[in-house]
Amino acid sequence: MFIIMHCAKKCGLFLLIVFFAGIIVAATGMSYAGEWLMVADRPQRADAILVLGGNYARSFHAADLYRKGYARRIYVSVPAREDQYRLLDEAGIAFPREEEVVQQVLVKKGVPASAIEYLGRDLISTAAEAQAARTVFAKGAPKLLVVTSPYHLRRARMIFSDTLPAADIRVIASSYDPFPSEWWKDQIAARNVLLELAKIIFYKIGGRF
Repeated sequence: MFIIMHCAKKCGLFLLIVFFAGIIVAATGMSYAGEWLMVADRPQRADAILVLGGNYARSFHAADLYRKGYARRIYVSVPAREDQYRLLDEAGIAFPREEEVVQQVLVKKGVPASAIEYLGRDLISTAAEAQAARTVFAKGAPKLLVVTSPYHLRRARMIFSDTLPAADIRVIASSYDPFPSEWWKDQIAARNVLLELAKIIFYKIGGRF
């Protein structure tokens, strides 16, 4: 009962933050909100490329970076299996895991299988991905290229920089995941912007979705 109440309070807080994020967007200007989120770094030679989970377009861009010689190893995030896919697993219906599809994309785009490694296990958030990367790169000051979607750039940079303060983090936007400049006219883009703003606020006050 305590766990249920705790989750309900946490989700309620997150929904409240989503509401206030919408107010912030309206107050500060719609176009600026998108520009603020989409601050990409220029790629440089690195020790590894990290492909964050959630969008297959990220793997295509990671393959391009590998072929251009920016790094010799790619780490693929292993996200938690969603409940709907667990039902398929239990029913004996084959449905590939996200990390398996990403690996297939990378190999198809010219990355040797020997250069690909999985990152973490059952990761449920960007914070969890950053913690998994911290485990892998616990020593030294690695140079990492983190590949994600344009709207996710700022939050990913915040979380990875906080989690791996000694690392040189470059957050790269996938060119295969275009983001409309007038994002408020696109339902999916608008949802992504509002959720990202809410998640940034939630992260800053100590949340870890």
